[in-house]
Amino acid sequence: MLDTEVLSRTPPRALDVVTPLGDVRFAVRIGGWDVPAKPEHTWGLGSEARLCRWRHRSVRLDVLAGATTPEQPGVTRETAIFRVLAREPLSEFVVQAELADPPAEVTGDDGVFTAETTEATVSVGGPGAEVLRRCADEGRHVPPYWSGQLAGAVELDGARLTWQLPAVERGDYAELWVSVAWSEAGGDPSRAVDIDAARVLRELAQ
Repeated sequence: MLDTEVLSRTPPRALDVVTPLGDVRFAVRIGGWDVPAKPEHTWGLGSEARLCRWRHRSVRLDVLAGATTPEQPGVTRETAIFRVLAREPLSEFVVQAELADPPAEVTGDDGVFTAETTEATVSVGGPGAEVLRRCADEGRHVPPYWSGQLAGAVELDGARLTWQLPAVERGDYAELWVSVAWSEAGGDPSRAVDIDAARVLRELAQ
């Protein structure tokens, strides 16, 4: 993802995103391996993003995470881009994003949910199944053989999103992106989590 030889190490920490309505927490499982919350290594970038890395005998997981600038005024956004590189065939790639203590008012759609109180509005989202299928068909971000395997790949349960993604063959890679955005009450941060992943990746990687 990036040349770590030119980057400076920073203390590892979990990917959790702190929002006005509480923490959004991530959980990842790859080929039966439950990825630890804290990475093995973390590097800082000029954009103030961080590159986090986990290594396992079957896979390397890199996550590029940090704040990016949404087009919507009055909205703050953080994005995490997960990239797996398969050293062996991987049976699954699962990413979960959950608002730890959600309010009663939570609405959702394909690949996104929004929680709102009288103080703030928080949205969490990433690509829906149709977006992932288009990426597979176009050879972007995910393997082309995923195209016919993505039905039901994105599950929403209240304030928890789960991407249950297909197998990754040895030597291939796959990327998934999740954004967390928030605004004052009455705002619409849900539009800010519908990102151009390639553009946001370039912004974070500066």
